[in-house]
Amino acid sequence: MPRAELDALQAEKLFGDLLPWAYDRSRLIRDTWDAAGVTPDEITTFAEFRARAPFIDKNAIRRFRKEHSDPYGGLLCVELDTPGVFSAVFSTSGTTGEPTPAPYAGRGPSMLTREFWEIGSRPGDYFTHMLFTFRGPGIHDTIRGIGATPIFLDHHPGDVAQLVRFSRELRPTGWYTLSGPLILAIESHAAETGLDPAEAFASYRGVVCAGEPLGRRARQVVDGWGLELFVQTAVGDVGAATECRGHDGCHFWEDTAFVEVLDPDGTDAVPDGEPGELVSTTLIDKVAPLVRYRSDDLVRMTRAPCACGRTHGRVWPLGRKGDEVVVDGRSVLPAELFAPIESVPTTKAGLFQVIRPARNLDRLRLRVGWTGEGARAAVADQVADAVAAAVGVAPEVELVTYDALLRQGPPHKIPRVVKE
Repeated sequence: MPRAELDALQAEKLFGDLLPWAYDRSRLIRDTWDAAGVTPDEITTFAEFRARAPFIDKNAIRRFRKEHSDPYGGLLCVELDTPGVFSAVFSTSGTTGEPTPAPYAGRGPSMLTREFWEIGSRPGDYFTHMLFTFRGPGIHDTIRGIGATPIFLDHHPGDVAQLVRFSRELRPTGWYTLSGPLILAIESHAAETGLDPAEAFASYRGVVCAGEPLGRRARQVVDGWGLELFVQTAVGDVGAATECRGHDGCHFWEDTAFVEVLDPDGTDAVPDGEPGELVSTTLIDKVAPLVRYRSDDLVRMTRAPCACGRTHGRVWPLGRKGDEVVVDGRSVLPAELFAPIESVPTTKAGLFQVIRPARNLDRLRLRVGWTGEGARAAVADQVADAVAAAVGVAPEVELVTYDALLRQGPPHKIPRVVKE
């Protein structure tokens, strides 16, 4: 779609429909806008929206939920006693705090139809569905919507043997989703059984990776299995952005969301391609709409057309604003630590946590998953040296078992930043 038409469609959806609807029906949105002294009928252009529309964030939703005993944080725009309003309720993963309930009212295929078609799935195919927190009808209705048949498996190491069996017998073409812990479980299963993952997974045309970033070593492992990986990231809890076959940024769908990238410590837009905080506004969710939602996610964004031909914007995830630590004036994000930790053979899985009691610290403390091989002190020194060379900060390293870290999170990821 040409850029001008896309901009006009966004304006029609936001100012003519979503914004008045959310203000009239969502108590959190209305309270936030009233406190800012602005109403939707005063906002008719994106320039006015950027200048005057107030923000909400996860803390505001949690605060409203606690103060009003409202599980949906003041966002709900429909009556709970209306028959057939919800088709499901799921939740966020809770790795950055308490899991947030998320009502889902969709019926039929979602926007992920576009992603699943892009990765190569077609009518008549089987499609492996290994999901974690966002379970519900949306994904499997989408798989069925392209004419494929979902294979339901738990996103858990215990289901790897079933994954291998079904992959061999049914020859699925799509897989949603793969994660670092699951890659580790497949590697372990292969070592124990003599499995050749490249043979078992030969039918897949594309695999979506979501939940958290993969380090370089994990990507190399997946490449060695012959799998084409499509990275997916969140669009501030209003949708998802996924790579195309060009693998040059994750496309978000601008007919479903209005996306801004702002100064993480302010309200000014950052230049195209520069790092900033992703701020999202839904254009389609009329059940629990997020309007100018500060996601805490750090990204780079461009609206330049992609080589694949799409005109919708692209983002590159960089990390979370709340995960940053500053040690002696040097900013460090977890994404910078994967490569040095993976470079040490006995910590190659890239399982680690940053211990962050506060943003500004006088030392960098890391808890790192370790195979148990080698002298503990020597391995800790190796990790510390690798990290210091990569980020310019010498850390204090605590080695723990892989299982000790994996037990702390949902099956697809672990909390990368903890207070202690």
